[in-house]
Amino acid sequence: MNDEPKPVPQNGWLTKKRGVRDVWFWAFVGLLIIFGLEVWLLFKFMFVATMITSSSMEPTLQRGDAVIVRRVRFTPENPPKRGELVFFCDPITKRDWLVKRVIGLPGETVIIWAGKVYINGAPLQEPYINGIVEEYGMWRIPKGAVFVMGDNRPHSNDSRDFGPVPLELIEGRVVFRYFPPGRIGRIRQ
Repeated sequence: MNDEPKPVPQNGWLTKKRGVRDVWFWAFVGLLIIFGLEVWLLFKFMFVATMITSSSMEPTLQRGDAVIVRRVRFTPENPPKRGELVFFCDPITKRDWLVKRVIGLPGETVIIWAGKVYINGAPLQEPYINGIVEEYGMWRIPKGAVFVMGDNRPHSNDSRDFGPVPLELIEGRVVFRYFPPGRIGRIRQ
């Protein structure tokens, strides 16, 4: 009648079919946990993700851009380079975070005369600025600080308002934009 053999019941939890499936599942879960831990450690100690909330850096960075900041500890011996975009704690409020461009370095004199920036008397070439402000001023930058300005000069609260930024308030340099999708890429300094 029925000549088919009946399956032999297997009592162990690690049958051939189930065991292979379980091993791959737990290997996948383990890799996900390791990957998540690595990403968390990277963003805890090496990177910061932030959103641009003002128009002070237009056209380089626009309101709503999401950027990644590489954490760097700047010192008087190792200050940021002129033209770099830095992420720092607002020297006035001590709780807001700002992104601005480094204009003047420690020991230099910054002069703004008729909308043009001069470093130690030489005009600074700034192809990235958006708008000129008819302001005048002179600042001598101390050893442990830098002078920062926004690219959108008429709409930027920067070192013209709060003075040179101490290096210990700078968290790092802006390196990558990851949102919006049409503008993803490295930040040109």
